[in-house]
Amino acid sequence: MRRARIGELDQRLSLEQPVDTLDEIGGVVRVWSHVDDVWAMITPVAGREDFAAEREESVLTHRVLIRWRPDVTGAMRLRQDARHFAIHAALDWDEHRRFMLLQCQEIA
Repeated sequence: MRRARIGELDQRLSLEQPVDTLDEIGGVVRVWSHVDDVWAMITPVAGREDFAAEREESVLTHRVLIRWRPDVTGAMRLRQDARHFAIHAALDWDEHRRFMLLQCQEIA
């Protein structure tokens, strides 16, 4: 992969983390808490159709490049308006803690 330039991070995304709380009957309710806004470069990787729960659904994967930060985990997600991206892996892309490459799946 080629070296990235800061100017290519032209998409504004919201980084969110899950917060689980118990409801009155002992179930778990998950809400998403805003952590920070980040600038990113989104690159589509692949798309496929899956058949799950007796219905067809699209699975879209993306690479999302952001500036390096130590707090990003695979439990988090990114949001851009109505689009949500589940983070599956976070890599120190250039091994110099300048950029982070996130392997993501778009959630419909």
